[in-house]
Amino acid sequence: MKEYNILYVDDEVSNLQGFESIYFTDYHIYTAISGNAALEILRKQLIHVIITDQKMPGMTGVEFLNKVVIKYPDPIRIILTGYSDIEVIIKAINSCGIYRYLTKPWDLQEMNMVLDQAIETYSLRKQNKKLVDDLQKVNEDLELKVRERTLEVERQKANIEEKNDKITASINYAKRIQEAMLPKIEDIKEHLNDVFVFFKPRNIVSGDFYWFHEYYGKIIIAAVDCTGHGVPGAFMSMVGTQALNNIVSIKHYYKPDLILNELRKEVRILLQQDSSKNKDGMDVSLCMIDHDREIINFAGAKNTLVYIENGEVVQCKGDRHSIGGSLDTKKEAIFRNHQVALKSNTTYYLFTDGYQDQFGGAEDKKFMIKRLKELFLDIYTLPMAEQQQVLENTLSEWMQGRSQVDDILVLGFRV
Repeated sequence: MKEYNILYVDDEVSNLQGFESIYFTDYHIYTAISGNAALEILRKQLIHVIITDQKMPGMTGVEFLNKVVIKYPDPIRIILTGYSDIEVIIKAINSCGIYRYLTKPWDLQEMNMVLDQAIETYSLRKQNKKLVDDLQKVNEDLELKVRERTLEVERQKANIEEKNDKITASINYAKRIQEAMLPKIEDIKEHLNDVFVFFKPRNIVSGDFYWFHEYYGKIIIAAVDCTGHGVPGAFMSMVGTQALNNIVSIKHYYKPDLILNELRKEVRILLQQDSSKNKDGMDVSLCMIDHDREIINFAGAKNTLVYIENGEVVQCKGDRHSIGGSLDTKKEAIFRNHQVALKSNTTYYLFTDGYQDQFGGAEDKKFMIKRLKELFLDIYTLPMAEQQQVLENTLSEWMQGRSQVDDILVLGFRV
């Protein structure tokens, strides 16, 4: 079933006919021989993707798209150009929101890839807006139930709304959404100087994400693996990020076990898992670093904390159930808190299952957690930037050109 409408604009009829003959079975194709004719189609018909030639008599492609972006901002805009026009196109990218430009004559494989990405980006923008609106409604409902509001709660609410507004306003394509959602490494290093984050999505966006919060000298950091990868996983990561913000910043839960217990409740409510067949969820490893007491509190939902101390690998396992998912609703999943000593000569690691599950090597097998812990043992004394580089190089050598099977996230830190 053809779900998406593509408008192709070119002053050469043969080009219009050629494009339509290739893609008419997959999309609803609309063609126009000029910018004015294309504007008339846009006035009458919902269009998801626009592809236009740059050099056309009467109105160039850039001039046409400048008109489009004012009246019809939603369609993904792609422009076709010759090599002589590249400088003009680059200058016009910001003014009319060009998603991609392709040189003529375009390559069929490249066009297929660009169309797939454009459709994914269009779908992500629309679905993300709905998700943000739904999450905003949850926030508003929670506020109505709160009888006493402090100035701190008001400030946190304003920060969350500001972040949501910025995310909504900055949606241009899928990767930018993921980047806007993740904490900046520079912000983490302000409170946890000796740290690295190896983050490698399988697709444009990721179902893995990392989360960070600091309050009164205590640091909370988490590595999270949501159901799926790509666009579905990215939506789940937004649910997880928003829930953690609510739990820590508004509800003021700080112990890892309490955070995970509350996170399970919020995910099940947001996804209506008690009344629907939804089985999405997430695996989490979460630490609260307490410098004053020189301890790390840890809780895990299927994921683990590994640390290297005096040349010995120690694994602190999380509980065997996930956040959300297909857990029997009659059973109350309780996450337990673990305490480990916080020492300056110890290196700590949080990670999702993407690295250890990657296929590769001479026998095309999984990397496995045993090999990953051995790798940690080999590198734990190195500076953090070098540890990250070794992890990246080892993964590349292991894969030997194979496709990445899952999102990958590894966090390492020392104090």
